[in-house]
Amino acid sequence: MSVETPRGTPAGVRPGEVTYDHLIIPSHWRRSNESTPGAPNALFPPEGGATDASSHPPTGPINPSTGALTGPLLVGTTARAFAKLDDMIRLSAEDKAVIAARRDEAERALRAIFPPRCALPLVGVATIGSAGRDTMIRPLDEVDIFAVFSAANSAWKRFRWDSRDLVLCVRNAIGGERIQTIGSRGQALRIVYDSPPDVHLVPAFDHPRAGYVMPDRVGGWLPTRPERHMSWTADLGPRVISAVRLLKAWNRVCGSHLRSFHIEALAGQVLAGKGLNTRQGLAEVFRYMDEVGLAVPDPADVGGDLASYVRPEDHDALGETIRLARIYSTKALAAEQAGDHEEAVALWGSVFGPEFPAFG
Repeated sequence: MSVETPRGTPAGVRPGEVTYDHLIIPSHWRRSNESTPGAPNALFPPEGGATDASSHPPTGPINPSTGALTGPLLVGTTARAFAKLDDMIRLSAEDKAVIAARRDEAERALRAIFPPRCALPLVGVATIGSAGRDTMIRPLDEVDIFAVFSAANSAWKRFRWDSRDLVLCVRNAIGGERIQTIGSRGQALRIVYDSPPDVHLVPAFDHPRAGYVMPDRVGGWLPTRPERHMSWTADLGPRVISAVRLLKAWNRVCGSHLRSFHIEALAGQVLAGKGLNTRQGLAEVFRYMDEVGLAVPDPADVGGDLASYVRPEDHDALGETIRLARIYSTKALAAEQAGDHEEAVALWGSVFGPEFPAFG
C-alpha cells in the first residue's frame, strides 16, 4: 500500500473539515470549542523546528537531575538510600539524549514520506509513554513514538472503516519490522535498531474535537489523550514521580506482573495531594493495594479500569508479595522514625531486593 495523492474535497465539505460520524465522543473528554484543525497542538513544537519546554520532558523543577551514581552503595540514612536507588534506576542524561535522537530520526523520516500536500500528511511526532513522562526506569530498551496524521484530504474516509489499513500503510512506507500490541488494546509498529532502544511507532489521527484516535487490534479506533497523561503526571510533583519509578523497580523484582502506566495511575490516585515523602508514599501505596486492590481509572478518562488485564493467577502471585511489602514498609517507617536507619534500610532491602543500597 502506498500513499496516494489527494483526490480533492467532496462536495458539501469545507476544506480541512473532517467528519467522524461513526465515533461516539464522550463529552467529558472533548476538546474546547476553540480547538480547530490547524490550531496549536500541545504535543508538538511550533512549525520551523522551534522547541519549548512542552516539547521535551522537563528536568526541573519537576524532576531535577541528581547526577550519576558514584562511590560504594553504602548509606547512612534511609532517605539517602532511596536517593541512591532512584539515581540507579532513573534514566541518565545520555539515555534521554538517545530518546530525543530516536524521536528526531522518526520525525525526519516521516516528514519526508508524508509531506503536507500528500493524501496522508503528518501533523507531528512526539515521545509518549513513560519516556515522555520521565517515569521510565533503566535499562532503556524501547521508546514509544506518537505519529499523528491529519484526517483532511480525504484521509479519514480512506481508513475510517478499518484502522488496520493505516498501520499497514505506515509500515509499508517506512519498513517497520512488525505490528505489535501496545498498552492494553492499541497497535504500534516496532522498529528494531542495532542497539537499544527500539521504537514503538504509534500511528494516530488528530481528531478535531476529541483529541486523538489510534488503531485497535480489530480494525476499530481508540481515543487517546497522551498530552493529558503528561500534564497529569507532571502535576503529581517530584516525590510522587520518584515513588512511581521505585514502584516500577519493585514490580520488576517481583516478576513484572503490573503494567507501567497502571503503576503510574495507581500511585497518582493514592498519593496526589497528600504531601508524603517517598518512603511514606510507598508504604501508603502498598497499604492501598493490600486493602483496596489494583483497580484504578485512566486519569484522562478514556481507558476505563487500567487493572482489567490482570489475570487471576497474577492476582494470586501478587497478593502475598503486596502483603509482605506492606508489612516491611510499615516496620521500616517505624524504625526510621525511631532513628534506627540501619534497621529501616534492611527492611526496605527486603522489599526491593539486592539492588537496594546497604547501610554503612
